[in-house]
Amino acid sequence: MKIKNAIKKFKGRFFDKTRGFKREIDLKRLEKYANEIDMVLTLYNKKSCDETMMVKGLRKSSGETTVRKTHQEDVEKITKEIAKKLGLNEQIVGIMAKHHDIGHTFLGHSGEWWISNIQENDGLGNVCHNAVGARELVFTDHIYEQIIEKIKVHNPEISEKKLSKIKDSLWLIIDGINTHNGEKPEKEYVADTKKTEKDFELEMLKCYGIKGYDRKIEPATSEACLMRLADQISYIPLDMVDGLREGLVRDEKGNIVDTLDNDYIQVLTALGIDRAVIDLANKEKSYSRIAERLKEIFINDVIANSSKEKITMPPKTMALMNQLRNLNNQKAVNNVVLTEDQETYPLAIRKLRDKYAGIFMNEALDKVIRQRDNDGTVEIAADNFAEEYSENDEKFIKYVLQSDARDLQFTEDSVKMALRESIGEELDIAREHVLKQKVYKDKEELGLDYTDKNKRIKSYISYYMNELNKGRLVGYDEKSREAEIKRIYDRVLSGKSSRYYKDMPTRIADVMAGKYIASLNDSEFIKLLQEEQLVSPEQVESLTRKYRDIGKLQDEVYVQSNWKRIAKVQEKSTEIQGEVK
Repeated sequence: MKIKNAIKKFKGRFFDKTRGFKREIDLKRLEKYANEIDMVLTLYNKKSCDETMMVKGLRKSSGETTVRKTHQEDVEKITKEIAKKLGLNEQIVGIMAKHHDIGHTFLGHSGEWWISNIQENDGLGNVCHNAVGARELVFTDHIYEQIIEKIKVHNPEISEKKLSKIKDSLWLIIDGINTHNGEKPEKEYVADTKKTEKDFELEMLKCYGIKGYDRKIEPATSEACLMRLADQISYIPLDMVDGLREGLVRDEKGNIVDTLDNDYIQVLTALGIDRAVIDLANKEKSYSRIAERLKEIFINDVIANSSKEKITMPPKTMALMNQLRNLNNQKAVNNVVLTEDQETYPLAIRKLRDKYAGIFMNEALDKVIRQRDNDGTVEIAADNFAEEYSENDEKFIKYVLQSDARDLQFTEDSVKMALRESIGEELDIAREHVLKQKVYKDKEELGLDYTDKNKRIKSYISYYMNELNKGRLVGYDEKSREAEIKRIYDRVLSGKSSRYYKDMPTRIADVMAGKYIASLNDSEFIKLLQEEQLVSPEQVESLTRKYRDIGKLQDEVYVQSNWKRIAKVQEKSTEIQGEVK
C-alpha cells in the first residue's frame, strides 16, 4: 500500500512538472509577440485608467491621488522584478499586470456591487470587475482575433500553423485578469496547471452566475499567481497613503488625521521600517517613501521564499501585510462611501437599467444580433432604429450591437445559472426558517429594493410550512432539493413563472442593460446621470464634495453590506494565519 501511494505521489508530481513545463512553453511562444498583444489590450484599457483606486473619483482632492493606471503600472513593475529573479516570464506577467483592472466599473468596487445588488432582487447574478474585464475582451471585443491580425501585420511571413498555436495560448493571459482578485489573502499561490481554456471560460461564467465564486478560482500559471499577490503588494501601501492624503482618516472627535498613528507604527516597525523614518514622514506629512519601502520589503520576501511553482511570503510578513490592509479598511476604506452615495446611485442605476432593458426588448435587439450573424452582416448602425431615441440611447444600442450570437449566448447561460443559484439559495433560506422556527426578516439595504426577493422567500416559507404540517419535510435530502429547484427553474424558462419572477427575454434584457452600465467610467457615468436628469445640479455639487471638506465625515459614512462581508472575511483570514505582535 505504501509503495502504491508513493508511486501515485511520484506520478502526481511528474505530471504537475510536465504541465508546468508546457505552460512555460505556451507563454514563451507568446513572449515574442508581447508588443503586439500589449498594443491591442491598451486600446481597451483607457476607459478606467484615470479612475482613482480607493478614493471615489468624483471626490478626489489631490493630483497625487492614486489612479488605476498608476496602480496597474506599479503592479507591472513589481511582477517583472520578481519574475526576473524567479525565472518566470517577465514580458507576459507584465502584460497581465498592466491590464489586470481593465474591467473595473465606475466608482470602483461600489459600481459593481450596486449593479449586482440591483440584479439580486431578480436573481440575475453578479458583476465582478475581474470577470467583466475577461468577458468583454473575449466575448465582446474578440481580442484573440485582433491580436492575431496585429501579429500578422507586423510579421507577414508568419505561418498559419504558428498563428493557430499563438491563438490557442492567448487565454492564459486573460485567465490572469479573471483570477487576479487580490482581496482573498492566502498563505501561498500555486497554479492550477490542469486548467484548460474550456475550464477558464466556465470560470468566467460562474463568476457571473454564482455569488462569491470569483474568490474561489485559481490561476492557470505561476505568472498569474505572482500578479495576484503583487496586486496586494501594490494597493495596500497605496491605500494607506491615499487615506492619509485625502482626509479619510479621522480621530474619535472627527478631526482629520494625516499622520501615522500607533496602530500603523506598530505594524510598520514590525515590518522593518525604522521609527526615525516614520517620525520624519509624520513631520513632513509625506508617506510615499514609506510606501515604496514597504513594497521593497514585500518584494524581497517573495523573491527569497518563492519558486517557479509556488509564490509565497514568510508567514510573519504575510500576516503583517494583511494587518496593514485591515488597518486601511478600518481607518480609510470604511469612510469612502457616504449615505448620499448609497441613496442616490443605486436608484439612478436601477432607472437606467429599466430604461435600457425596455429599449432592448422593444427593438428586439437579441433577434437583431442573431439575425445579423446568420446573414453575415458585420455592422448594423444605431441610427437604423427609431428616431425618437436620444444620443445616450443610441450609445446603448451601439454598444449592444457590438455583441454577436456567442456573446449573447454567454449572457443567456449566465442568466440561467444565476436563476438556478438564486432559487436554491432562497429555498434554503425558507427551509431553514421553517425547520428552526425563525421569523423571516426582510432583506433590506439603503437605496436598494429587495421586494420581489423577499416575496419569493416568504412564498417558499408558506410552502414549506405546509409540507411540515403534512409531515413531508422530514428527511429532506439533496435529491429532493434539486428536484424542487428544477421544478421552479423549468417554470420560469417556460414562461409559466409566478409574478415574482421575470420571464427569460426580460431577464436577458436586464442583464444586457446592466452590462452596458458597467462599461461606463466615472465621468461617463455622472454625465449620463446629469443628462438623464437622474441627479440635480445640487446633488452633483454634494456628490463631488472632497472628503477633506466634509466636517463630521463619520456622520455621513455608509458601510455597504458587500464591503462588510469582504472586510470580515479578510480579518478572519488574518486571524487564521496568526496575529504577529
